Amino acid sequence: MADYDYGDFEDDVGLDAEGKQHFKARDEWLKMTAKGQVYRAAFLYFHPFDANAVAAARVAAKKEGKTLSKEEIVAVARKSLEARAQALSKTVDQLTDIDKLDLSSVHFKKMQAHYSEGVGFVLSRLGKDGVDADSIWKRLPEPKLYFTTLLLLYPTDREGNLDKEGIKRQEWRLIPWRFGKQVYEDIWKQNEGLRENGFSLAGQDIKLECKDIQFQKIAVSFVGPAIWQKSESFKQQILSQAISFYPKLVPFREMTTDQLRAKLGLGGPAGVQDVSGGDYTELLDQV
Repeated sequence: MADYDYGDFEDDVGLDAEGKQHFKARDEWLKMTAKGQVYRAAFLYFHPFDANAVAAARVAAKKEGKTLSKEEIVAVARKSLEARAQALSKTVDQLTDIDKLDLSSVHFKKMQAHYSEGVGFVLSRLGKDGVDADSIWKRLPEPKLYFTTLLLLYPTDREGNLDKEGIKRQEWRLIPWRFGKQVYEDIWKQNEGLRENGFSLAGQDIKLECKDIQFQKIAVSFVGPAIWQKSESFKQQILSQAISFYPKLVPFREMTTDQLRAKLGLGGPAGVQDVSGGDYTELLDQV
């Protein structure tokens, strides 16, 4: 069984009913450069079966006013992996990281971040460290809600039509995408329409069309079954690369309250440095 803390996924969202409420180069993020520009793409951020099972169990328990114990969480996770292993005629220990991915539902990281001149983008800790800390964080502009995910971009012509020869030449690429609340709401609605007919965006290719360059307003629509899932070897190749991107889907600097206090010149530990050590201000225009 995986050795991570299932709490790592608590701030991620999917395209189920729970998600409705939220209406660098590896460091390169999706940025469309011309109005009318079109990409054919697919969502590639998936959770493992056991993480999805634990999340579902937590939601069910919460509705009953309960909280799962550590032992209950382990049991739920173990049961889900055992079922997955049985489906693949393997033991749990034989499951690879790719085997464990639940390709039936895509996910998105969700985060609140402030942007301020001189500080750049920083993950918000409002409400996390107490009243005294909040007084420091409130010196920054109000935080905004952001979502991130991972995309597969297919090679296409200028109209967004698939270039099959380009796929054979491996001219596709993986790239993370950051967007705001409105785009997430649009994606959620697209998925809801599919879900009513027994489908999901997890199994679809999508079209991304740039409506506004400055604010990166991008329209999302589905265009048919996911090409990358039609070949097992292609799927394995895509997912093996996708997994390496998953830890990099948070584009903003992380700071403690003491670090922010020092950054704002309000006093604090000497020699404090930002946790991430990088300033992505020039790369990340506000949505």
